[in-house]
Amino acid sequence: MGINRDKPDLWESDIKASVDLYNEWFMEFAPKAFRDTRISTACKVESALLNSNYLLNISPDLLKNHPEILPILRMSTCPPIARDRLVGLSGVSKSLVENMEDSNNPRVSPRMSKSMLYDQLTKISTTIIKMADRDIFVWLDEKRNHQI
Repeated sequence: MGINRDKPDLWESDIKASVDLYNEWFMEFAPKAFRDTRISTACKVESALLNSNYLLNISPDLLKNHPEILPILRMSTCPPIARDRLVGLSGVSKSLVENMEDSNNPRVSPRMSKSMLYDQLTKISTTIIKMADRDIFVWLDEKRNHQI
């Protein structure tokens, strides 16, 4: 048995010190980390919207040329689709989706034949288009250009 495992009354000061230390760290570093992440994410979302013509052009070619937008497209659906859910709904290779969402090197599967890749990217495109959140992207049903 570990030391003091059977004496939880001795833990109180350690727990308080741990919580205080975390709260201090959180107050000092979390706001900057959150802001930095928000700025980075906003840039990625803007790029995805521009590259997809505000979701009006989600196609196999788009996904092949810009695999890095897949996580943003998954979040543009209603409800947002988890990676594994996209694989299941689309019936595509899990490794294809994982390669496309590799944060260090997003890419389509290099060993997949062109015809199989096109088929799989078509399935992903179809799923994203079908599930796109029409309450946010109101122009999709009308197939009209996005207007600010």
